[in-house]
Amino acid sequence: MNPSIFLDTPVFFHCIEHDRLGTILEHANNAGYKIQTSISVLGEAFTQMHEGLDAIRYITALNQLLDDWNITVLFPNEHVRVLCYQMGEVEIDTRMIREPTDRTHLAYAMAYHSDYFLTSDKNLIKYRIPRSFGEVGFFKPVTMPLETFRDTVLGKTS
Repeated sequence: MNPSIFLDTPVFFHCIEHDRLGTILEHANNAGYKIQTSISVLGEAFTQMHEGLDAIRYITALNQLLDDWNITVLFPNEHVRVLCYQMGEVEIDTRMIREPTDRTHLAYAMAYHSDYFLTSDKNLIKYRIPRSFGEVGFFKPVTMPLETFRDTVLGKTS
């Protein structure tokens, strides 16, 4: 089974603003990685892009990236619901206490068993999930910035 990558909102902005970063995900797609994101990430990205000065360019570019990278959009399921609830109730890492949107994005990645979670959010990278999640088969994907993924993961498969 091909490994999967979950993209967080900032990755789309970085790739639109810096074409060379987008080539990392082109290489991943060509190498057989399944690239995913959630409807919640797309909603957040669209809202932030819509509020910006160059909204049309960003939204058009986002739509093109969805096609270019053959991105699978994930929708809520029972596991997402339960993980979101549990991350809000069982708080072992206070870094994310005021970040329900980021916890939701992570819950999608965990519910769909993504191998990698790409983000530039340092708190999300360091965030620790409750140990009890692993006991029922849910694990935090390897979480890192896009450039680190290129250097440490794609660099080994190229």
